[in-house]
Amino acid sequence: MKFLLSLSVLCITLALCQAACFIKLPKAEMRNGVLVPQTLCTDPYDGTQHLLGSKWNTAHCLECSCHSGEMTCCHRYGGIAIAPNGCDARVNPDTCQYEMYRIDNPSEPC
Repeated sequence: MKFLLSLSVLCITLALCQAACFIKLPKAEMRNGVLVPQTLCTDPYDGTQHLLGSKWNTAHCLECSCHSGEMTCCHRYGGIAIAPNGCDARVNPDTCQYEMYRIDNPSEPC
């Protein structure tokens, strides 16, 4: 029974800690019949270019990094927000943190 309880707690903890991530692979570019490695990553949201080895935050609450032309981005707020009864969890785009608001009055915080 203790094992089942420990396993349940571990699963809940992992679910709360994970963030959504994605990887954008580089596009192969040929010049004069030779494959040219990419030296930049292009942010898919605002089109800005970033050098290999760089790390940046986007306006969409993502933390991105560029390595070997491959771009990896993860949500900065991560995990799952559990709102109390009668409340709804929303991500504040300025702070990139979850905030709780009343379902019956979305302008009022819980």
